[in-house]
Amino acid sequence: MARLGDRLRTIWRKITLRRHKGELAALRLSRRLGPLAGFPIFLSVFFWWFTLNLPTTVLGIVALTLMDSSEQGKVLIGGALYVPLSIYALIVLCAAAPWFFRWYFIAVGLMFGRTAMADRKEAELLTAIASNSVDQGKQC
Repeated sequence: MARLGDRLRTIWRKITLRRHKGELAALRLSRRLGPLAGFPIFLSVFFWWFTLNLPTTVLGIVALTLMDSSEQGKVLIGGALYVPLSIYALIVLCAAAPWFFRWYFIAVGLMFGRTAMADRKEAELLTAIASNSVDQGKQC
């Protein structure tokens, strides 16, 4: 029986593989759109940003709802839940900023006909997909 950590690692690899494939598809579509190149990239980036932050958002809404209660115990529980979530969200935001802005500059470059950054990113995505696919094959 596989340990929980191994199962979570496998799930995370599958999510990462799908994200890489989605980013690659968005990048290839953006290359064909010229001045509208930013749309597929930003749709992909915002989709993954929203999807990966959904659990934190739901917990934040629960915490805010508890804090809005008139009962002192619920307010304390909500505050105790909200403070670490806020710190976590700030850390995630700082960690994801380079990823977001790199995609932003790739999109702007493609909109103005510059493909050097997009070429490098495509090569990185292809390498990541190939290595992650090999890892998936070993685990099955």
